[in-house]
Amino acid sequence: MHECPHCKRESISSLQKILAISPIQATCTVCQQKSYIHIIYGLVALTVWIVMTWMLIGLAYWFQMSFLLFGTLPALVIAIDRYLIQAPLLKVQY
Repeated sequence: MHECPHCKRESISSLQKILAISPIQATCTVCQQKSYIHIIYGLVALTVWIVMTWMLIGLAYWFQMSFLLFGTLPALVIAIDRYLIQAPLLKVQY
């Protein structure tokens, strides 16, 4: 659970937070206020995942070991954890 920027309670789930990139908003289960993550954090996570994936593709091609491509899923988890889960939630301004 993550802290709501309005009521300061741990009431927003990790899935809500991951999906709360700019146009989609997370709703607090306690105060019913909406919050979001700025789109920049999503773009950074996507860029990190793409770079890590291409590095794994290059290594798989270089060493001729296709099992290295399975590393793209952990790369996605690392990018989401590092740049979306740790991103601050912002209040929605009406």
